[in-house]
Amino acid sequence: MRITKRRVSTAKTTDYSWGEFGRIFDAITDPIVIFDTEFKVININKAAKHFFPEYTIGGKCFSTKHKFAFACKSCPTWQALKTGATATCEILSQKTGDPILLKAYPVYNRLKKLKGVVLIGRESDDVPVKWKRQKGC
Repeated sequence: MRITKRRVSTAKTTDYSWGEFGRIFDAITDPIVIFDTEFKVININKAAKHFFPEYTIGGKCFSTKHKFAFACKSCPTWQALKTGATATCEILSQKTGDPILLKAYPVYNRLKKLKGVVLIGRESDDVPVKWKRQKGC
């Protein structure tokens, strides 16, 4: 007879299901995109779909948005994957012209190996005037 150990969590559990987390994820009004280490979009919330309509799950961000063969080095996602640290960038919204601050946060697995990046966008009112004439990252 084979006996297997069962891991018992001592932490308090919640009553949320993954479907409810998806609704919470979409309820956040800041754009959020989750990438793997190959720049493929793993998940995208409703706000990011509005802001980045060309992003599709499974597609690589640089090839769908910019039509590049490789990620540009000024990209906060690329910087976060390369350095393993949070990276930031400011761009202008193509729809409204408003400045957006993008922050890329590296995500690690339990073995402390880089697993991907979470990119979060936020309106930024303190962007210099020169940014209003440029495309951004």
